[in-house]
Amino acid sequence: MNRQRDDAMSTEFSIVTIVKRRTQQLSNLISSIERSTVQPKEMVIVWMAPPSDESLLSSEQFPIVHRFAASEELPIPKARNRGFDTCKTDKFIYLDVDCICPETLLDDLTKSLGVGKVVTANVSQLEQKVVNIDERYLQSLVAPNVTAPEKVPFINFDTNIFGITRIDYERVGGFDLDYHGFGIGDLDFAARCSKAGLYLLNTGKQVFKQFHAHYNPPVNHLCDIVANAEVFKQKWGAYPTCDMFSQFAELGLINQDYEQEGMRVMRLVTDEELAKYLVKESDEDATPAIDLAQTA
Repeated sequence: MNRQRDDAMSTEFSIVTIVKRRTQQLSNLISSIERSTVQPKEMVIVWMAPPSDESLLSSEQFPIVHRFAASEELPIPKARNRGFDTCKTDKFIYLDVDCICPETLLDDLTKSLGVGKVVTANVSQLEQKVVNIDERYLQSLVAPNVTAPEKVPFINFDTNIFGITRIDYERVGGFDLDYHGFGIGDLDFAARCSKAGLYLLNTGKQVFKQFHAHYNPPVNHLCDIVANAEVFKQKWGAYPTCDMFSQFAELGLINQDYEQEGMRVMRLVTDEELAKYLVKESDEDATPAIDLAQTA
């Protein structure tokens, strides 16, 4: 009997997500979790905004715990840590607010998760906002993205979706609060996971990522990214491998010789560039847009 209770406890898990304004995406995420073949013991939502009617969301399937981290414009590392620190179980699944989970995804992730490894899944990007979250419908919108499980290097770490045990999260020390705003903090977390001897397992399963308007490259976060890149270099001795650095250099936003001379902002983004690099959903078959240009 005790063994049965231990087995039941070992399957318990918590879900963590952070959000600022994308409440429609959050609603879709919660609905997809409610359809899952396994249910979390709790979902912890950390709001990077003051309390509001939206931060009273609840579910009949599982408890939702609301926490807040609104001390700065986009306190991503602090919000993630607050979510993990709130969890009552020993298995954590982090889901970006844009995720929509297939029915068996959480079961597959939690069964694969154990001490010494971080688990993840393939991310299938939707090109337009959706209201219908039926798995077969979503699958019709994207190319199949299911593969065999494999160990992958931490350079492939993606904070859209990952699972980690409490033991490993505490050993790594969570997300470094020296990073502020958007960018690079997730690469630091991956580097520390690797240094701690963990390995990254891609389960081969699929998660859908909802569309939201964004900038490509993320020129709207230029100053955050440059400041965080310098924090990373001071800590690790070199800049992380990141395509957006070369894109910024080509646009003249940072110095071309940043690897030798240190990275600095050369000029700010113009309104015309912001308009040029804003990626919006296509009009074809698109559902009504909500909260267009947001960061979390």
